[in-house]
Amino acid sequence: MTREKKEFQFPYTNRGVGHTLENGLRACVDWLEVTFKTIDTSQLITDILQMDPDSFYLGRGDYGYRRSVRNGAIAINFDGNADMGVHLIMRGRACREYESYDKQSWKGLFETMLSHQASFSRLDIAVDDFKGFFTIKGIVRKIKSKQLISKFRRARNVEDIDIREGEVKGVTIYYGAPTSDIQIKMYDKFSERTDNNYRVPEGITFWNRTEIQLRNARAQSVAETLATGEDGELTVGQTVCGILKHYLRFTVKGTDSNRSRWKTAPFWKKFLGKVDELPLTTIMAEQTVQEKEMWLRNQAAPSLAVLYQAYDGDMEQIEQLVKDGIQRLKAKDHDMIKRFQEQKKEPS
Repeated sequence: MTREKKEFQFPYTNRGVGHTLENGLRACVDWLEVTFKTIDTSQLITDILQMDPDSFYLGRGDYGYRRSVRNGAIAINFDGNADMGVHLIMRGRACREYESYDKQSWKGLFETMLSHQASFSRLDIAVDDFKGFFTIKGIVRKIKSKQLISKFRRARNVEDIDIREGEVKGVTIYYGAPTSDIQIKMYDKFSERTDNNYRVPEGITFWNRTEIQLRNARAQSVAETLATGEDGELTVGQTVCGILKHYLRFTVKGTDSNRSRWKTAPFWKKFLGKVDELPLTTIMAEQTVQEKEMWLRNQAAPSLAVLYQAYDGDMEQIEQLVKDGIQRLKAKDHDMIKRFQEQKKEPS
């Protein structure tokens, strides 16, 4: 075991704390990039993702691959050079979509991937704070007053400014370079969503996100850690907590000339104590009518066209499919339709 891998592996204990917002916090996987060189695209879909190959459609490739297959935001690149294998990309939205299919836990997915010699090139894990353990502005003040002890040499404070109004709409703090093997990011997720007209779940009035972006060896090590757990229970909290403790310690200003001897700020100790208890949460994606329409165009349109032509343009069969589908709508589908219809009524 290398020194680097030890740095990111922490002992697991099952504390019995499992429900998403009990402590005002939630942990999730928010980005995943994995390469496989021992299996093909079909095996990746069926054996690892446990999905139907027919639900994927052909698209253009990225990252030097000529082609890809896609299901919503989930993308698998293939047809590259002989040594490139196949490359799975699941950004934030894709992670939520995959969770909504309810195929397996993240622990199970990571275990299966690693059993097929997966090579992780990126893994983002995040903690959402709905309680307000700290504010981003407060963190900026701490950094500027030298009340942060860190392995990083610099932090970047980026403001999102509405040009017409001259107002700051959101602030993001970055620790570490975007291309480094680890970068930590803190930002106001609530402002990001509301300013971009994304729906915020009912009852949520505060939402900060602390995100850890891991690459290459660090991504591989954390994926291996998350694939294990006492009694099969996957927890991400101790891993996130250990990384944050290693890289960031906010302090209370003291008189000692050696800042490393200043006491840890109470808010940081409280936050890390709660993070330590977090399990890895599944966040069901809230689909929209527009996304349903895009899925229909990309994946079901050819099948509908076959029926249309097979019945010589008679729409009766297709109309019957729609009527059958209406009988099978669930409460979340009716909620989605209601939101869409309400948005249409709003003045532009």
